Amino acid sequence: RLVKTIQMLDSLYLMTTAMRGSVAILLWSVVLLAMVQTVIALFLQAMLKEYILDDSKPGESRMEVYKFYGTFARSMLTMFEITLGNWMPPCRALVENVSEWYMLFSLTHKLVIGFSVVTVMTAVFIQETFKVASKDDRIAMMTKERARKTHMRKIDVLFDHLDTDGDGQIGIQQFKQVLSDIEVKLWLSAMEIEVANEDEFFSLLDRNGDGFITSMELVEGMFWLRGAARNYDLAGLQKCQEKLVKEVKSLTALLVNRFSSAAAA
Repeated sequence: RLVKTIQMLDSLYLMTTAMRGSVAILLWSVVLLAMVQTVIALFLQAMLKEYILDDSKPGESRMEVYKFYGTFARSMLTMFEITLGNWMPPCRALVENVSEWYMLFSLTHKLVIGFSVVTVMTAVFIQETFKVASKDDRIAMMTKERARKTHMRKIDVLFDHLDTDGDGQIGIQQFKQVLSDIEVKLWLSAMEIEVANEDEFFSLLDRNGDGFITSMELVEGMFWLRGAARNYDLAGLQKCQEKLVKEVKSLTALLVNRFSSAAAA
């Protein structure tokens, strides 16, 4: 239960760290948006002042326009409502009561400020959040550990599929039989593991050379071989090098024994 709680707190730590590191970009986004909205609010209030104070206009129409644009505070609130909320009521108030030309203003404001500018700010904020999260050492460790656990779960599923007789070991015949299935090869390919030669691949996974693959050998081997084709080739080269070193050591020991025997004779 404690481990599950800690894992849940890891997600909370990720969110709080990302938010804490993005305070500066959030502040500048708010300042920029507020400045643009202030200019537009002042412009609309000046443009509609004459209509609101005109006694020849219907009282209900003037009151509706005043509700949205009568003061600077109302105009600012309306600007943010148009940008982030329901933009139709303020637009209708101008189109129905003042002039239909305000439709162009409302559409332009919604497309430029409410869509383009806000979308760009959101994208920059998200990018900065990911950048901060990627630089945090603890988050990097958490991500690495989660990837390792996910890899182990997937390989355990593969081992259960390969171990057809359930003895906890995989022989070369079982290995070839399962890998002959095209779906298994596609699944391995999705895991960034390409099997070019089944016998060679089996020998790379069989680290102790006993002719069988255990669950731990499969997990470690798949993690070791995972990646591009060059990793696979390097693994094969390393395996051949290990065999060559063993043979050289055996040959050296044999020659030493023969020279020792010849010297004694």
